[in-house]
Amino acid sequence: MATEKLYWSDPFATTFEATARVGELAGKPTVVLDRTLFYPESGGQLADTGTLLIGTRALRVEDVQVDDEGVIHHVVAETLEALEGVAKGTIDAARRRDHMAQHTAQHALSRALVDVARAETVSSRLGSSTCTIDVEGALAERDLARAEDLVHAVVTNDVPVRAFFPSADELARMPLRRAPKVDHDVRIIDIEGFDLSPCGGTHCTRSGQIGGVRVVGLEKYKGGWRVTFHAGRRALEDARKKEAVLAELAREMTCGLLDVGSAVGKLRGELKARMDALSTTRGELVELLGERVLTAHPPDPTGVTRIVLVRQRDDVPMLRTLAGRLCARPDVVAFCASPDERNDGDWSVVVQRGAGVSFDCGAWLKSVAARHGGRGGGRPERAEGRLPRGLSLDDLARTDP
Repeated sequence: MATEKLYWSDPFATTFEATARVGELAGKPTVVLDRTLFYPESGGQLADTGTLLIGTRALRVEDVQVDDEGVIHHVVAETLEALEGVAKGTIDAARRRDHMAQHTAQHALSRALVDVARAETVSSRLGSSTCTIDVEGALAERDLARAEDLVHAVVTNDVPVRAFFPSADELARMPLRRAPKVDHDVRIIDIEGFDLSPCGGTHCTRSGQIGGVRVVGLEKYKGGWRVTFHAGRRALEDARKKEAVLAELAREMTCGLLDVGSAVGKLRGELKARMDALSTTRGELVELLGERVLTAHPPDPTGVTRIVLVRQRDDVPMLRTLAGRLCARPDVVAFCASPDERNDGDWSVVVQRGAGVSFDCGAWLKSVAARHGGRGGGRPERAEGRLPRGLSLDDLARTDP
């Protein structure tokens, strides 16, 4: 027999009594009640949590699920044995209020997205920290502010939010935002004057109880758009965290909170100028160093000149540039390396060949890495990787692929 859903009649109630017995779901024992305030996970909304006191046993309800017969199963942390009698249940009131705010906000925001952009909701997920609405159709950043404004107006007007079961004739005449997923006992949530939607979740009883609603993300998702939002306490906490980060940046930049953007823009300009200057200096350094190294390594009579160049504190881009400069001479195979102090001093290695030799750089590095516990590879012309510290690069460079 289906469980009586007390949360439908009074979503603000937090305590109740019911008759308990042991049930089973997916091969595991559960607590089954003849009626419950615990909302089971469904429709994108998470389950309630709380406690059940049965006799002298206090059980922690960690999850709630409903089976195909409409029986609600309370999954508890403790081991269940024979159990029956009167249960006194208490749900987590803060979690319930949060879920009510998020769910009612989702209804309002889904309606607003339809009104401002004809973006129909195809699914929603009310997570423990993030809530999302997936929509189809065109949607732009400017639409989000307009949708927020619509929801804000509904919240500040504090209109009634009513749950009811209409007759079949009444249901047929209703301008529902989406079609019901069941064909009988359809429960409708009415945000007065704004939205009519079929739903079995828990909701506020007045729109003002939602609190603030903020859209915090928009991304493409499965051919449509995913809108991320916060409502109620979550919206407040999110705004506080972001303002704290912004305030810290403002203090470090010695500017006003609203001037951080221009201050960051100024820093980016200065950074670009310095990076351009660094690039010029690097080019000059590479040219001078390359000329010196090549002078110290005249062409080998064999036609292949192997040059090992070890640099301290050079990054991989610099090693690439150096290898490229050395290999401008066609007889050179350059082995450029630098110890990476972030990785226990292991060698960052770039191997490149000149146009006049057939040395296979990728095969060489792959072979050396396999023998010595490193990693890397690449094309015959150039390869990159990492080799353990302590290896003699001079000795390794004398080996063939």
